[in-house]
Amino acid sequence: MIDDFVQGTFGTVDADPAAVAMVRAATPDLPDDPSGEQVAAWVELAELVGDEDFRARMRRTAPRRAAGRALDIESEMGEVGAVGEELMEFARQKVAEAMESGIDPLGDGGAPVIDDLVRRFAEVFGRTPDAEFRDWTAERFEEAHDPRVDRYWRLVWIVNGRQVVPGLVPVYAWLIRALRSGRAA
Repeated sequence: MIDDFVQGTFGTVDADPAAVAMVRAATPDLPDDPSGEQVAAWVELAELVGDEDFRARMRRTAPRRAAGRALDIESEMGEVGAVGEELMEFARQKVAEAMESGIDPLGDGGAPVIDDLVRRFAEVFGRTPDAEFRDWTAERFEEAHDPRVDRYWRLVWIVNGRQVVPGLVPVYAWLIRALRSGRAA
């Protein structure tokens, strides 16, 4: 099943060899005596790797991950240097804190968090923190963070019996919802 996925997804002449090697190196291997969690992860993984939309997304993201490059907005932030990297980490932290505090991204409590982040992002990019910039930022985060790709790697870790590292998908989902809320910065 996984061999078919790798071949069907990356078996083209223009496939990035590093991406193929990375995906092959992380091949899920269901143990002889799997736990219930591992079996459930295997079943979900089988469904996921059969989805052509997911395969297309993996073709787009795996080469960047294999090369150790950030995706979309993170890459753009990296291009603006250490300030951009610090801003990405600051954004992750602020959104995680808002989530832990139970702040709704669409509610009044989310407004100051997202407005502050929009202003800071605009400063780094030399842009005006208006609705157009908010949309631009939301689009970059939407392009960069597909929950299915995150889920694939989590399922692989579960099947292989590795510790599952907390992902950023919930943080980015909160941020995107807040950016798309229609409030002006």
